[in-house]
Amino acid sequence: MALSSGVKETRASAHPTQSGVDGVSRLLSLVDRSGPPHRSVGGLIVRWYAASGTTLLFDEWADPAASHLAAVFDRESDVGDVEDAVVAFAQARAGASHPVEAVTSDLVALVRAGWPTGRGTWGEALDPVGLMARALGAWAAEHTAASSCRDCLDAATGLASSGYVRERVRELHDQCRALAISPPVTFGALVVQLELGALRATERMEVRAAAGRVLTARFRAGETVAALSPARMAVVMPAYGLDRAIHSVTADLAAALDGVDVTVGRVAFGIDADATVRSLGGTSVGS
Repeated sequence: MALSSGVKETRASAHPTQSGVDGVSRLLSLVDRSGPPHRSVGGLIVRWYAASGTTLLFDEWADPAASHLAAVFDRESDVGDVEDAVVAFAQARAGASHPVEAVTSDLVALVRAGWPTGRGTWGEALDPVGLMARALGAWAAEHTAASSCRDCLDAATGLASSGYVRERVRELHDQCRALAISPPVTFGALVVQLELGALRATERMEVRAAAGRVLTARFRAGETVAALSPARMAVVMPAYGLDRAIHSVTADLAAALDGVDVTVGRVAFGIDADATVRSLGGTSVGS
């Protein structure tokens, strides 16, 4: 099996390229990483609610997903636990028809009320803008699914279809525009290009199904895993996690597939949704 990733270990800048009064562009200024370590004093959910500015009653606003996210923020948690809790919160909000603006305001308020600072905390390992990107991606996935997208699944693999991805990409670009953040800095896609020309039809189906299983097993934190064409799959995700993901998927596919040439790489989001959709649907894979 021949695999190539072409990964360059460069970390995308976490700073937005545009400034905005509200939203994600405020997050970095809210987190003082030089301050003393976060001290859990209890009652974060109450402080978060007060800072959110919501018009909802507390019992309606503080659903189980919000309460769990506050609890994870307010203790010594692993990075994975924080990411999972943020994804669950965003999905729950989308499922309850909360608009993305309200979800963004809630998360900005949580960062202000409870982001841990200083060395030795999970806040040192996470970028607040990247975490917001993960939340927006989870909200968009849930919202798009709830909007009854026609033909949302690829029948052969069970992955999201190209039509679903088009809607998802437009949601993400709309969110970036509303929050005055750069789509190429915030989101990207891991792309798998399968070389199937030398295989019989039944073998091609088996390879596609196996590759789909590898991707769905690897990505469980709000990413969108899609089959864009018979030979091309993509995972739409926060840009900050792409380098690590490319290395992991390259190894996973090497173990799962035998005798198939596969290229694993990235596609950056474009300046608008149409440009991103064209890049995702192409045949090239960037490094």
